Amino acid sequence: MNEPAARGDDHRPPRVGQLLAAYGSDVEAMCDACVRHLPGISGVGVAVMTRLPAQAIRYASNPVSEQIERLQVVLGEGPCVDAFSSGQPVLASDLGQVAWGRRWPAFAPEALTAGARALFALPLQIGAARVGVMDLHREAPGWLPGVDLADALVFADATTQALLIEAHARDMQDVPDLYHSYHAVVHQATGMVKVQLNVGIAEALVRLRAYAYAAERPIEDVARDVVGRRLRFDELSD
Repeated sequence: MNEPAARGDDHRPPRVGQLLAAYGSDVEAMCDACVRHLPGISGVGVAVMTRLPAQAIRYASNPVSEQIERLQVVLGEGPCVDAFSSGQPVLASDLGQVAWGRRWPAFAPEALTAGARALFALPLQIGAARVGVMDLHREAPGWLPGVDLADALVFADATTQALLIEAHARDMQDVPDLYHSYHAVVHQATGMVKVQLNVGIAEALVRLRAYAYAAERPIEDVARDVVGRRLRFDELSD
C-alpha cells in the first residue's frame, strides 16, 4: 500500500480520496499520518460515540493521548465533549489560560498534568450524523494555523469514513449468507439517496452509512426504509 504525501515537511495538502486510497479503514495508520503531517502536533486520540458520554476510545497514538481521552470519558467534560455536542471544532491553544480552566474546571488541570498544553477537538461527522471526535494535542502552547487546521479537517473527514468502512466490514462478518441481498437493497437505497441529495454515488453511500451508524441501526434496515419511502435524506436537517 502506497502512502500519500503526509509528512510534516511536505506542504502539499492531503485529500480525503487520497488518504482513503492509502489507508482504507486503517484508523491507526490514518491517525499516525495526521500526526506526521501536522508540525507541532504531539499525538492524536479518537473517541467513538453516537451520543454522550463517549462509548469507546478507538485509538490513542501515545500515553498522553490515551489519558486525554480517558479523562474526558470519566469527567464528562473537555474539548471532545463540547465538539461532539456542538458539531464544531473546539480549539484550545493553551489549556493553562484561565478561560479554559473555568470552562473545564476538572479536565483542564488534569490534562496539563498529563502533558497536554494545547488541544484541538474535531468532530467526526457527515451531515447531521456524528460518529465521534478526533483530539489533537501539543506539548507546548500554540495555535493550529489556518492551513494546518484545514489539513486536520481533511484527516478528520477521512477518519470518519474509515470508521464507517470499518463498522460496515465488522457488521458483514456475521452475515455472509445475506451478502448478495444486503448489497442489493443497499445499492438501491444508495441510488435513491444520490437522487435526493444530488450528490455522487460515493457520497450517497457515505451518508447512508453515517445515518445508520449514528442511529445505531444495521445499514440494511435503513436502506429498506429508504427503498420503502419511509425515510428521505433530503428531509433530514443538517
